[in-house]
Amino acid sequence: MTAENASAQFATADAGRLDECGSKTVQLAPLRVRITNEDAAAFANATGGSREAGRVPLTFPACWLALPSVRTLIADSIGGGFLPIHEAQNFNYERELEVNREYILGIEACRTQAPPRLTLRMSIASPEGVICAQLEAVLRIVPTGLGLSQ
Repeated sequence: MTAENASAQFATADAGRLDECGSKTVQLAPLRVRITNEDAAAFANATGGSREAGRVPLTFPACWLALPSVRTLIADSIGGGFLPIHEAQNFNYERELEVNREYILGIEACRTQAPPRLTLRMSIASPEGVICAQLEAVLRIVPTGLGLSQ
């Protein structure tokens, strides 16, 4: 299996297909990510979690939402005058993630209108295409109030 289809768990044959969100999905090209021991330790420290040396915190993949291409996807999906607020997340592991190992991150986003939400589905696979984890993050889309008359 190639890196391009390693994220196939949430990949779509047609990036514009309708899904269970009832809207079109947008899929990023697969991203290569790596978890360093330093990154895992910093994440555990920042989130107040304990960490065994050499182990990746279970919620570590949430930090990949801050990658530039993912931030752009989120900003483009919600538009101006709105703010994404973290509402929920779900982590489903097939196998534990390891430090100093490369992974392929697949991300698909869909937006719902009522209530306004952006759902990001992520798959993490080994370079060989073995699915390690599936994640879902739900962002509530709220108006910032900018431009509203007082």
